[in-house]
Amino acid sequence: MPKTILIQDPDVLISLDLAQTVMEAWPDASVILCREARQILALLSDGQEPDMLIMRQSMRSALSAGLDRLIGNPRVTVLLTEADNGEEHTIADAGWRALDMPFSALQVRAALGDAWPEPDARAESHCTPIGLG
Repeated sequence: MPKTILIQDPDVLISLDLAQTVMEAWPDASVILCREARQILALLSDGQEPDMLIMRQSMRSALSAGLDRLIGNPRVTVLLTEADNGEEHTIADAGWRALDMPFSALQVRAALGDAWPEPDARAESHCTPIGLG
């Protein structure tokens, strides 16, 4: 089943890089880009239910933005990319993960693999090849 990955980062280039990494790992994934936490809340309020949320937030800022409703939700994997020092236990207790900036595409792929370890769950790309000649 195709995954829905929501990426929130105020830097468009980082968002696009994350989206590319996700699409390389999961070619059939739907990727939604947001710049601000309030856009995430709007999508969640509209019934969007992502499988993974990669966001440039600390635990503290995510909670103050109203994203505490994601704590304990086993369906949504949350990956923070801007955790504050000392938040490790709070993040782990929430069932979330964190990557320290700067992080690599390899680390993002590892987080995707941790979230969905079954390699057979990945579908081949739905891109249609165009033949020349």
